[in-house]
Amino acid sequence: MKKHILLFTALLAVFAVLISAGCVTTDSPGDSEGMVTITDAFGREVSIPENPEKIAVVGSGSMRYFVYLGIDLDDVCAVDYQDSKLNIETVNVRPYALANPEILEIPEVGAAKGVVDNEKLLMSGADILFMGGASSSNAEVANEIQEKTGIPVVMFYTGNYVTDAEKIQDTLLMLGDILDKEQRAKDLIAYFDAVEADLKKRVAGLSTEETVYVGGVSYNGVHGLDGTDPTYYPFAVLNIKNAAAEVTSVSQTGYAPISKEKLLEWDPDFILVDLSTLTAAEGGALVELKNDPSYRELTAVKNSMVYTINPHTSMNVNHETALANAYFIGKLLYPEQFEDIDPVKKADEIYTFVVGEPVFDLLSANVEGLSYQRVLFNR
Repeated sequence: MKKHILLFTALLAVFAVLISAGCVTTDSPGDSEGMVTITDAFGREVSIPENPEKIAVVGSGSMRYFVYLGIDLDDVCAVDYQDSKLNIETVNVRPYALANPEILEIPEVGAAKGVVDNEKLLMSGADILFMGGASSSNAEVANEIQEKTGIPVVMFYTGNYVTDAEKIQDTLLMLGDILDKEQRAKDLIAYFDAVEADLKKRVAGLSTEETVYVGGVSYNGVHGLDGTDPTYYPFAVLNIKNAAAEVTSVSQTGYAPISKEKLLEWDPDFILVDLSTLTAAEGGALVELKNDPSYRELTAVKNSMVYTINPHTSMNVNHETALANAYFIGKLLYPEQFEDIDPVKKADEIYTFVVGEPVFDLLSANVEGLSYQRVLFNR
């Protein structure tokens, strides 16, 4: 009997060591075999397959993070309408989609942005549905889809890496854990931090005397010169005086509309035009600057200090483009500190790490080849 007790005690000790070393995992109470319970980005507890083989994704720009994480696109069986080939009206300036055109061939999960057709979801064969969003307002919808289809729905956070970096980092780590991409999630976060640190180091102790305005910023559609971003990432990280800094009412992507009179009052030294404006009504910001007599009197226009930048918001925020733009703007405002930087090469370096391909030329081609150009207006 004593030998049996000693043997049982020894086995318990070995089992305890295995548990502490992470070699043994157990399902949470109530989980079915092969299922684990996770808490998603909005606090919902969801029981999901331990190793999902097929996933569906929904929400504006929702495939972005999955490309960031480098998942096998063959594992994606349904995407949001906006990421599908049915969305033919949108000019493609999303680096994740440019680097992976095969996304367009994946069936859509619904007939509009953020919409899930339960029948299509069931037919897709998905083991799990990932639903992107910026708030918990869709939690009831997620719960209803889950109840009606039996397919678990995990909500994840999409938003502005500038103002909500911690939330996005937590989401990347959560997705990485579910999809066996933990290390890639950590590497991605470290890369974003390293690029930002490089930008800040170059301008440490410096700030610009000139004021700069960014116009043509998109949000829920494209806009003219009146669309700006008071929290524009490159300005914040490079200590640049944002002409629109006084505007406090902004969207979750940073967009805010301003009046023509306000821009004339600010009279910025530099104007940057986000090229998403090209598809705005009547030609957008560039046409306005060219044809509107009052805009022609702006200091930036008279001094030919108008430059173009790539769209950073398209189906939500493309942080990699915001980073790339920061190097172009840094070289523009701090030429000595960015003397070693070729903005196009730097952009492709960033795109290659984040989305897997150097897509600057593809993106530029979709904005009429106008990326990172000085704009001259005949007087």
